[in-house]
Amino acid sequence: IQTTLMERIVDSIKEERIKDISDVRNESGRDAQTRIVCELKRGADPAVVENQLYQFTPLQSTISIMNIALVNRQPRTMTLKQLIEQYILHREDVITRRTRHLLHEAKKRAHVLEGLIYAVCDIDEVIRIIRSARTREEAINKLAARRFRIPASHEHAPKIPERLMRVASSADGVLMTRVQAEAIGAMRLIQLVGLEIERLTGDYAKVVAEIEGYEKILGDRNLVLGMIKDDCAEMKSRYATPRRTAIEESATDIDIAALIQEEDVAVTISHNGWVKRVPLDTYREQHRGGRGIKASDLHSDDFIEKLFVASTHDDLMCFTDTGRVFKIKVYEIPQMARTAKGRSIRSLIELRDGEKTVAYLPIKDFEKGEDFLCFATAMGKVKRTSLKLFQNVNRAGIIAIDLNEGDELIGVTSTTGRDHLLLGTRHGMSIRFNEDDARAMGRSAAGVKGIELGDEDRVVGLVRIEMAGEDDGDAADPDLALLTVTENGYGKRTALSEYLVQSESEAGEVSYRAQSRGGKGRIDIRTTERNGMVVAVRAVTEEEGVVFVTRDGLLVRTPAAQISKIGRNTQGVRVVNLKEGDRLIGAAVTPASEAEGGDDEGVEGDEIGES
Repeated sequence: IQTTLMERIVDSIKEERIKDISDVRNESGRDAQTRIVCELKRGADPAVVENQLYQFTPLQSTISIMNIALVNRQPRTMTLKQLIEQYILHREDVITRRTRHLLHEAKKRAHVLEGLIYAVCDIDEVIRIIRSARTREEAINKLAARRFRIPASHEHAPKIPERLMRVASSADGVLMTRVQAEAIGAMRLIQLVGLEIERLTGDYAKVVAEIEGYEKILGDRNLVLGMIKDDCAEMKSRYATPRRTAIEESATDIDIAALIQEEDVAVTISHNGWVKRVPLDTYREQHRGGRGIKASDLHSDDFIEKLFVASTHDDLMCFTDTGRVFKIKVYEIPQMARTAKGRSIRSLIELRDGEKTVAYLPIKDFEKGEDFLCFATAMGKVKRTSLKLFQNVNRAGIIAIDLNEGDELIGVTSTTGRDHLLLGTRHGMSIRFNEDDARAMGRSAAGVKGIELGDEDRVVGLVRIEMAGEDDGDAADPDLALLTVTENGYGKRTALSEYLVQSESEAGEVSYRAQSRGGKGRIDIRTTERNGMVVAVRAVTEEEGVVFVTRDGLLVRTPAAQISKIGRNTQGVRVVNLKEGDRLIGAAVTPASEAEGGDDEGVEGDEIGES
């Protein structure tokens, strides 16, 4: 076991499934308990490493037992309780059949003893009949035809059971049965002569007592159950051995959260999936106009895409393009220095080959009934599901949305039940609708149509618009705008009110409302030959920054405020100067602290080096 465990730990380290172990030693003695020492790297979280050892090595094993048994000659899979119940029924049947057999044998024995008692009381006549017979069969027939009478004055009468005397002392006497005659005929004369009435009556009394006991058992189920208990106790006393394994409180029975100090931390997640947490006081408070501080020392091919404040006891939900969701505790994210790169998200969740994360959501409370998760897929499906349904997510992940073949999850956002959702497509269309237009559905449902797509069109972005009050009222953040970027380096910011539909009442009053879910939507940006197709649709404020990613491996960072804010159904302006043949493949909004630049100046246009 030690060798296998060591080998699996080493293999997991080589495969980079466990990255924070620097050395492994087997310090087990010949007579001592097993002792394997794992030295951790600097900054490693022991709780995370322990969980990885449980997950990727035989340090903790789960043995599944399938309880299959034949019930009425049919195989059935049963629970432990059902198995015990069937065992009891089986033991009842065995004891009942055994008792019936013993009762039958005892009655046969009593019947033979009765014949022998009759014979001993008139032994001279029995011997005469046997001697006068020419054959054994003739002797048996004569004995079976003979009536035996035992008068009350007989010397053995006081020793004979009362029940037998009532029959044998009658005027007609008792006729011996053939079974009794055969038992006498099978005995030698010397055996007949040697029979003692005391021994016969004693044996007969014992057999009668046994018969009464068997009949009592067959008539009382509680006695049968008592015998089952006695049998189990006997087996326990006969075969019980001291327990060889110790039952201790395992790590899985301990609430790790109770051992972690609850505090607010800053969590950063990079575009390439590097995650870490740092104490919140690491980001010192600055006056207006401050330069900010560097949040991470990432390579030139990466940037901070998510930065949020959460408690160490909060959950972080990670959604993938295949529609799966994982849940980890914030305290499981390694705490590192402010400028550290972090750890790959793949070391914390089990992603399949080719699977990538598309959304991260920190959750403090799953019990809020008004909170929902809204999903959007590339083929235009949307789904709204109560947050409570995602409370129990195991480490292997669960299905968050059922995707059709060829579809993929492109975005997930949390909503309050009163928000608006906006979908943007590759062909420059957009639709804004009330989230409650999509009824709440189950966790594994596929969703409903969010937008009617044209030929070869796909959804590229999902935006949540938090409302200030009424469903068709103003957005909670009036500075929030929609950023749209095309593959040829053009883009724009547009006020979210532009995506409402204008309507006029009979009195001539003009109002604005959201569109209806499932429609074709309205033109957001013109996808002309100059612009190309849309590659990203994001919500952005003027304080945030934008990072553009090109196909040739360039990152271009710019403050969102420098991107022109113009109307809907326009071509936009140039936001990135691309080399000939290069194309934009995406854009991400970075936190305000990253947009300021901080210590990370001069990165605009940096080329991504190959690893």
